[in-house]
Formats: sequence, structure tokens, C-alpha cells
Amino acid sequence: MNYQNISVTRRSPHLGAFIEGVDLSAQLPGETIQEIRNALLEFGVLFFRNQDLSETEHIHLGEQFGTLDEPHPVFDCNQDDPRLTIIESKGRAGDAEHYWHSDVTYQVAPSLGSILLARKIPESGGDTLFASMYAAYDTLSEPIKKMLESLTAQHSIERGWGTALRMRPNGEKEVQKLKEAFPLQTHPVLRTHPETGRTALYVNEYYTSRINELSESESEGLLRILFHHSQLPDFQIRHHWQVGDVAFWDNRCTQHYASHDYGAEHRLMNRVTIVGDQPYFKH
Repeated sequence: MNYQNISVTRRSPHLGAFIEGVDLSAQLPGETIQEIRNALLEFGVLFFRNQDLSETEHIHLGEQFGTLDEPHPVFDCNQDDPRLTIIESKGRAGDAEHYWHSDVTYQVAPSLGSILLARKIPESGGDTLFASMYAAYDTLSEPIKKMLESLTAQHSIERGWGTALRMRPNGEKEVQKLKEAFPLQTHPVLRTHPETGRTALYVNEYYTSRINELSESESEGLLRILFHHSQLPDFQIRHHWQVGDVAFWDNRCTQHYASHDYGAEHRLMNRVTIVGDQPYFKH
């Protein structure tokens, strides 16, 4: 694809690109917004270096690409505008369980994309890994692809957050409130991207609890295979953060994993997520 208003450098054969020549703190021209959208569709995740964004500017950046999602149900939020999520950890106390995932797949309409800004980074570690679910699907065997076409899966907020929340005082009550607010959702195991038309594998180890059409043992066995396959290094890139980095990823066709390898050091990120649509699979 030809880009006139931004500079694009591919990071791997499957996903990822560095974007230069744009100041994300500004009101972006329509042509630049469209090119960033096009790059997101082409590469799945975009990285912008040396961006000096206030919290208000970060929120405005997200709004230029769509409606922002409601406050995250677990993470801390900005007091003035709770749509800005604060992801802060010092050794991830109380969050011992963490897996590859696509954001908020426990919702009826999971997010289109997320925009993450690095504010404080450990001296070492704290990278984020991203994986292409297009590539994960494309490399499955034809018999497995055919079988997955008719399958749907349950996505559970309890599976993702239950363990961490139950480590808190009154954690069980918090879990029950979340389950009431976010009941089990069913999504197709394969997802058709609404803009590119490509097929992506759409199960993730953090939130996907079972495949509806299979017995419990069959579901467990197949999900184990699909989780392992989706997490192969072949489909991944790893981003080493610098303060001021912004990552913008497409939750409809990627997964990500924040590496917990920085001990008790301080890591502070801000995130906004953009409202998406209900997943579907088109044969």
C-alpha cells in the first residue's frame, strides 16, 4: 500500500510496523487518520516513537478513530475521564495469572483496537509481545480449518480475572458482580474481519472457557491445541518499550502478552480502547 502522509517501516512478515512523521498529540488531518487506519489493517499493530501526549490528548487521539469504550471494569481509571485506563504495576502484585489475549472478548462487542502509551518503563523487561491471528489461522491444516468453521466458543470475564480478584479482600463478591455485569458471551472460533474480509483465529487463553458444540474433554483438548498454535513464536513480534512509545493494535486479528519479567520495578501505561462490533464468521 502506498502512504503519502506517514512513513511506514514493516517489522515482520506477519504483523507490525513503525510509523514516523506524525505527531499524535495534534488534531490529525483526515488524510493522515485514513492512512493510519489503512496501516492498522495492513500490519495489525503500529508503533509510534517519541510521542509526548497528555492524558487529555491521549483520549482525543482515540476519539479520532472511533467511539471510546466504557471504563475498564478492573483496572484503575483516570478520575477526570474514566475512559482512560491506568495500567500500573510493581511486580504485578495480585495478578499472578496472565495469558495471551485479545482485549475484552467477554463483551458482546469486543473492542476494535487499543491505543497504549508508555509513561514509565522498568530498566529491563516489561516488553509486550504481539501475534497475528491471521497467520495462526492461515497455517492450520485444511481439515482443522473446516472443523472450526462450525464451532463457537464461550468467553468469560471470570476466567481472565477471577484468580487475581479472589486474592483481594471481598474478592468473591467482586467476581460475582463482574459475572452479573458481563455474562458469558459466545463468539465464533473463526472471525471474519469486518474491514479486510480475512479470517482470523478467535480464541484466547485468557478469556475463552470452552467450545460450545463439543464435550468438555473434547473442548479442553481442542482449545489446548489452538492456544498452543496461536502462541507460536513464528507469528510474533516483541516490542521493547521506551517512554513516549505508543502502540495501536487491532483486537480483531491480533493477540498480545505483557511480559512479567521486571521483578518489582515500576511500569506505568495508559490505554484507551475503541468500541468494536459483534464478531461473526462468514463462510
